[in-house]
This record gives sequence, structure tokens and C-alpha cells, in this order.
Amino acid sequence: MAIASHQIKKATIEWPTLILFVLTYAGWLCLTALHTQLPTVLVLALLVLLVTLHSSLQHEVIHGHPTPWSTFNNALAFPALGLAFAYPRYELLHLQHHRNWLITDPYDDSESFFVPRKRWLRFNELAQRILNFNNSLFGRLLIGPAIALLRTIHSEFALSKTCIDTRNSWLWHLLSSTLVIAWLVVVNFSVLLYLCAVAYPALSMLMLRSYSEHLPEENIENRSAIIKTNWFMQLLYLNNNYHRVHHDYPEAAWYRLPELYRCEYQHHTNHVYNGYSELFKRYGFKQRYTVAHPFLGTD
Repeated sequence: MAIASHQIKKATIEWPTLILFVLTYAGWLCLTALHTQLPTVLVLALLVLLVTLHSSLQHEVIHGHPTPWSTFNNALAFPALGLAFAYPRYELLHLQHHRNWLITDPYDDSESFFVPRKRWLRFNELAQRILNFNNSLFGRLLIGPAIALLRTIHSEFALSKTCIDTRNSWLWHLLSSTLVIAWLVVVNFSVLLYLCAVAYPALSMLMLRSYSEHLPEENIENRSAIIKTNWFMQLLYLNNNYHRVHHDYPEAAWYRLPELYRCEYQHHTNHVYNGYSELFKRYGFKQRYTVAHPFLGTD
């Protein structure tokens, strides 16, 4: 590739990422503390965006940002503003997901919504209808988070019976979530409202990003897509919309991805979409692919 690996080596301290962490936590604390003095709809909308951004920042930490000190980085990512997933498990499973040859594999890619064909055939009609709906973009936003949560609970509970590391990860998550909930109680912010109107919609925002990220292509190089979007969505997702670039350069900081795209991919890459609005037009109420993976997990 035209850009050598030493040219994308991250700086000792990545100040843009650190500043975003500070602004995210400061904004979250202020909005929750002052929620009675502001319009409720505005507070909830801003909190959804902040929790979504926080997840994007956690993703940066997984890939070794923003400092050379992993303990400090993990401390930055520790507060579970989204409440849903244990960060240590997210870290492990996401790094496994970066084995590009297994992307979309229904057995080995934890971020895949595909299922093995034999399992699909065993589902009853109602389950198939639900999963087919989840394969449309509107369905992914509406029920995708619930399906992801149920799947996580099922798999992680089973694994925790035999894996002490998994149990410890969820104990740390319990502590992290308790701190977040305790703060909400202190400032008299309804925990139920937070769960339903902040945490769940934030997961939907992440589902919007991930819906188009990966494709079941035989050619491994074509399994990750690029979505050209506006500056606001790029910031919200920390340029992870340049997903093909991120998979090829997982060590690159978020603010380097647009440059890498312009230098390496702009004129010769597959699966490029002109914004999330294009995805809504194409797949808002239409399945993009079958739920059963077309060529992996067919045995």
C-alpha cells in the first residue's frame, strides 16, 4: 500500500480522543444532573448521542488508543454509560472479530447476525419472521438491540459457568453499571427512563452503523463496506463508517481514517454507499440478505 505502516503509527498521546472523552463524560454528567432544568426531549436526545459516542470511544480503546498506557486507557472506558455489555468481553470478542477471514461467520464472528442454515431450518415460522424483519434496516433499529441483548445473555451465561474470566468481566461490568445507576439515583433521573429512552436508542444508533458494515462475500477483502456520510455522523461513529479502512488499518486512530480512505480506497473499492439515507432507501423495509448465511455455516 502507498502509506507505510510507520506513517500511521499513533502518537504518544492522542489528544483529540482524550478531549472527546472529557467532553463526553462532562456532557453526560451535566445533562443528567441538570435534566429537570432542560426540555426532556432535548436531554434524552443528547444523552443518546453521548452514549453512542462513548461506545465509539470504547472501540478506540480496544485498539490501543489514546495513550500507550493500557491501564489508563481501560480506566477511561470503564464507566458503562450504555449499561448493556461488559467492556472486557466486548474487547475480547471485537478483537476476535478482526480475524478478517471469519467476518460474517455465524459460528466464529460474534458480531454476525447470520445463522447456520441447519439452525435456520429448525426455527418455527414466527422466529423466522422476526429474524427476517431484523434483516431490514428498520427492523434492525427496532428489535436488533433486543435480539443482540438476548443472544448475549444466553451465550455469556452459558460460558460463565465454566470460564472464570467471563464471570469476572461481568462482575466488573456490574460494578461499572452500579456506579452509573447510583449517579442517576442521586440526581433523581429515572433509571427506567434511562434504560428505555437512552440506553436502548443508543444501541439502535450503533445498529445503524453496523447494519451496513459487513457483507457475506466470498472474497475476504470485500467483506467490509464504506459509507460516505456527513461530518456529524462521522464524528458520532469516529469515522468507523470507513469500515473497510478500519479493518485494514485497525491500529490507525479514528481521525486518520479519512486520509487513508482518500489515499488507498477512494477510486478502487467495492461496497461504497452514499450515506445512511441510501441504506434506508434500499433496505428500510427489505431484507438485504437471507438470515441463513449463503455459504458459511452450511454444514
